[in-house]
Amino acid sequence: MKREVEREQKLPSFRIGVAELEVLFDRLLALFPEPEDVHCSIDITLKSEKLEFESVAELKRYESLKGEITKFSLWLSRGDKRISLRSSGVFGGRGAISAKADSEAWCAGALETASSFLQSHRLWYHWFISSPLGWVLSAFAYIPTLSMAFLPKGTVIEKPVVFAWVAITATLAVLYVARSRLLPASVLVFSKEEGFIQRNAAQLSLLIAVISAVLTVVGWYVGK
Repeated sequence: MKREVEREQKLPSFRIGVAELEVLFDRLLALFPEPEDVHCSIDITLKSEKLEFESVAELKRYESLKGEITKFSLWLSRGDKRISLRSSGVFGGRGAISAKADSEAWCAGALETASSFLQSHRLWYHWFISSPLGWVLSAFAYIPTLSMAFLPKGTVIEKPVVFAWVAITATLAVLYVARSRLLPASVLVFSKEEGFIQRNAAQLSLLIAVISAVLTVVGWYVGK
């Protein structure tokens, strides 16, 4: 009889350097009975090419990678035991780690090893990446329909309320569409060639846009 158990877990949004990647890689490698016989792969996806490395040491020797990478994955396998870690989902969002083996305990240990390590390297906006923004946007989009269904006939909705709904819904829509691009779920840093403002220009712009929308809504109510 052959038994295979598969477990998967979402990862916290994180930012690590190559040194931290090596620590994580070694910890996952140590979970296998014979680490020296484990087949390993580190895949990095760039705009126009895809790179594959067999170890972190090989990755370190490749000097062409600069700045930050947001699309990468780790693969480790030996026999019936496999671990894969992806920096983001198919449609964006948080990354995930999955483990396959004949033991549920081994899979759980692999997930916990990665998750606990990356918890200490969480991004400042990790709470926003994991928030159910799509559901919130859908709820706001249905507010007019629900209002027509439940409010008494002839009820006049004041313009400030309409403007506030439009502003909030539009802001949520922009955040939902752009968050995976402006706020990457996972970041692998190879070099810090820019200052804080340059590195976080997109995030800061998004934050300013959100604050502006909120202040606009508040201004409508105050000036009412």
